[in-house]
Amino acid sequence: MTPILHRIERNGRHELTITSIFPAGTNYIQLPVWRPGRYERGDFAQYVRGMAQRTAEGWSRLNQTELHQWKAINCEGPVEVRFHFTAAHLNAGSTWTDDHLLYVNPVNCLPYHPDLSDVPVNIHLPDVPSDWKIATALPNNVDDSGVHFQARGTQELMDSPWIAAPANDLWHVEYNAAGHTFHIHVWGHRHYDDDAFVEAHQKFTEAQMAAFGWLPVPEYHFLYLFPDFQARHGVEHEASTVIAWGPANGLLHEDDGPSAGLAEVIDIASHELVHTWNVKRMRPTEWMPYDFSKASPSRMGYIAEGVTTYLGDLFLLEAGVIDTAGWLTRFEKLLTRHLWNPGRLETSVANSSVDTWVDGYKLGVPHRRGNIYVEGAVLAFLCDVTLNRNGGGWLTEALCELTGPNRERAMTEDTWWSTLERRAATRGPEGAEEVRQLRTDFCDGTEDSWPEIVNALMHQGVEATLEPHSDALARCGALCGKGREGRTEVKVCWPESEAWNAGLRRGDVVESAEETQHGEIAVNWKRDTVHMEQSTLRIPAGNGHFARPILNAFPG
Repeated sequence: MTPILHRIERNGRHELTITSIFPAGTNYIQLPVWRPGRYERGDFAQYVRGMAQRTAEGWSRLNQTELHQWKAINCEGPVEVRFHFTAAHLNAGSTWTDDHLLYVNPVNCLPYHPDLSDVPVNIHLPDVPSDWKIATALPNNVDDSGVHFQARGTQELMDSPWIAAPANDLWHVEYNAAGHTFHIHVWGHRHYDDDAFVEAHQKFTEAQMAAFGWLPVPEYHFLYLFPDFQARHGVEHEASTVIAWGPANGLLHEDDGPSAGLAEVIDIASHELVHTWNVKRMRPTEWMPYDFSKASPSRMGYIAEGVTTYLGDLFLLEAGVIDTAGWLTRFEKLLTRHLWNPGRLETSVANSSVDTWVDGYKLGVPHRRGNIYVEGAVLAFLCDVTLNRNGGGWLTEALCELTGPNRERAMTEDTWWSTLERRAATRGPEGAEEVRQLRTDFCDGTEDSWPEIVNALMHQGVEATLEPHSDALARCGALCGKGREGRTEVKVCWPESEAWNAGLRRGDVVESAEETQHGEIAVNWKRDTVHMEQSTLRIPAGNGHFARPILNAFPG
């Protein structure tokens, strides 16, 4: 079988010239609409210009028949197309090129044909200098004509990014866990302690390998991009992950441990490795195999991302990368995001999973939906405790059962919940009923989860309380923060709160807010950032809105 060929050349700063050759009979070519790991449309055709096919007359422009599809002029022989791709986004999921770095996520920029998914694919990088290094999970070799990658087919190709950079700029180290080799590749400045960085990876990798008992891929690669500008992003792939974090000088080992930025990078790395089993090995039926040609919504985003978020931090605790205090700090932050999002009471986490395809990952309409990472992680925690107190083991064990080497890779939502029910029923039917209630209330429903969270944490030896917000205006329902030009802006306004009923909404500017002696707060604010308003709000008794969760482990 003749492989598909992609030739990728750097064409100045932030632009690639891509030439692709498909077998005879390829009547059109398609560019992906989305990329795995980001559950929204990417619409990558917006970065393409000059799509043309080589014909007897030379290069002839192709007509777009759909938003991401171009019709071939003649397909009796091999179909060779060429186009330019703007590569100007340096994050963990995009594509970037300049004089010092070539980072490619193939699902952004390489065309394919759905009927040729099983055809092998070769990639040729003819202009990568001989003194550059390569980081990728794809098989590769270098000869006088450049760098060559090989993929078994479209699915592997689209899930296998690479970095090419000068040897001095691309650091590499290997470590072993459970008989498998794991690679760490770092592009950018390293201000931290290399040995401590690798040790953290070694620990959480060993903990995950011990739990799952096998690795679905022969080797695994961590690809890090540490630029000098702002970045914070991680994306999972079949045998690798790309993690971008910047500015790089925020990644330090300090006297009391890793800096906040470096701790976050390790958190992301553990999260992404869990994805090797949860999403890359086992994934929703809607994503098996990936259909790159259209949006692929699934109700199971809370399993794909929420369960992974919860277990990623838990493995850091089990591995000794963080201590109990570190885990409680992370869970407090998670619960704060959960409790301070009124959207969780409006749209279920299952429906919010579908809704990421509607408004993506942007801020969106206020209090419209929950966050699948946050609300999904809280639900995962509740399921974990419910399993354990009913003799059903732990959530990790349930996931291991579902991701084993002999299990079907495609999973339905009913399979997930029936597995939890069966394990929770070990001591009796009451456990299964508890799991069903969790699904009804917090997966399909929008019940307030705080009482259940308090109860579950108590079972784990942790006291959970709420501390009133220090800002009286927040207690009245208007959570403010820094806005444009240093202004104080409303970031969240709780529906039907005192602030809401006074007319405040997200984006309004608060000029001043002063408490009175009568349990009220006088607020001077600008409606729509322009029209001056004055309101007097009654400060609610008790915690009010936006109370902070405080977690304390009981002694022993």
